[in-house]
Amino acid sequence: MSSKAQVTSRIVELLQLVIASSVMTNERVARSMGVSVVDLQALGFIARNGAPMTAGEVSQQTGLPTSTTTRVLDRLEKQGYIERSTDPNDRRRVVVQLRPDALPGAGSGGEDDPYREILAGMQRVHEGFTVDELEVVARYLDAVKEVR
Repeated sequence: MSSKAQVTSRIVELLQLVIASSVMTNERVARSMGVSVVDLQALGFIARNGAPMTAGEVSQQTGLPTSTTTRVLDRLEKQGYIERSTDPNDRRRVVVQLRPDALPGAGSGGEDDPYREILAGMQRVHEGFTVDELEVVARYLDAVKEVR
């Protein structure tokens, strides 16, 4: 039986490999969309939020400085991925949101989804685990995502 230190070391090593692979995959996807990988990640935060966000909220979630966030949002708007509008609750605030037609296939697994092959591969991997096992993985990843 492995010790906690051995398992922890193995998890850290595997997460480093997953992160490196994800970075390279996101670089390829970003290039295919004509954006930088930083822009793609910011776009992902905006898309997953599901509601309009201020630039400050994007900055806070991404960890980017506000000046960098402004430049990222400018590029994403220019390329048609997001739109800026006045916050209906406070007209002094400007919010950004994903344009409804910006990512037609993203997350769908369809032919035009840049993550299609990854989603299919993850589905195949998940088939080898029980729901209880996947719940433990999800709980672990939820806790780890806050580590910076």
